[in-house]
Amino acid sequence: MRSMTGFGQATAGDERRQVTVTLRSVNHRFLEVRLRLPDEARASEAAVQELFAEELFRGRVEAAAEARRTGERAVEVEVDRQVVMAAHAAFEELVGGGLLAQQLTAGDLLRLPEAVTVRTAADRWEEADHALLVTAARAARDQLVGGREAEGEKLARALGERLDELAAVAADLAGLADAARSEAAAGLAARVEELLAAAGSGARLDPGRLEQELALLADRGDVREELDRLAAHLEHFRELVAAPGAVGKRLDFLTQEVLRELNTLGAKCRNAAMTRRVLDGKVLVEQLREQVQNVE
Repeated sequence: MRSMTGFGQATAGDERRQVTVTLRSVNHRFLEVRLRLPDEARASEAAVQELFAEELFRGRVEAAAEARRTGERAVEVEVDRQVVMAAHAAFEELVGGGLLAQQLTAGDLLRLPEAVTVRTAADRWEEADHALLVTAARAARDQLVGGREAEGEKLARALGERLDELAAVAADLAGLADAARSEAAAGLAARVEELLAAAGSGARLDPGRLEQELALLADRGDVREELDRLAAHLEHFRELVAAPGAVGKRLDFLTQEVLRELNTLGAKCRNAAMTRRVLDGKVLVEQLREQVQNVE
């Protein structure tokens, strides 16, 4: 079992470039990866997305990659000699005529349009850079998965505790149900006796009507099917908690089924003690649901 929250970061580099990938994930119904790459690395986006999808199945993942050049760029300086010579001649003429106090300097040349051109090599995204990005992304992903698994172990323990408490509630309800049926039958018998006594010595009881009332009472108060389904759901829940892979959606659905059985039990209860235990069970299911929301 894995949680959907986690963090991962890794760096890969060579003599030309250093790439760092940072991942942060939180809860989400599906897998949503928001990937930010340097403009020059856009061609690598599909490969990185595929890499994440191999191991991540649910959660919103914020992924950011930074690329920093570590080697020196090739620089080319081109001087247009004709422009420089023409500018020099013009300056000399101005200086000779007393219009300028100094001759042409290197700083003046740099400010002259088209006199000096400086070119740096294009920062191209090469196959080696792509390999660095993939390496860093894989390492960051694996770190994220490791953190999710560690959180998942904590979640599994917490879910196990809630399941134990729910199993105790189900056992109490099963015991109380037998006593509730006996109480209900005794109550009906007492009510019949009261009615017969009020009607006088000549009153007669319709056996068919009594049988019908007893059947209705038994049907309304019989919770064995709900208790059986509740026990089966709890056992299935334990199996999923121990199962590998992404089980969060199935656990979420199963939590709803457990709550449905408790609601049905509550509707059938005619016993105050059973009602209290059903309410205890609903509180536990809500705690269970909050934990399940973070399971991948």
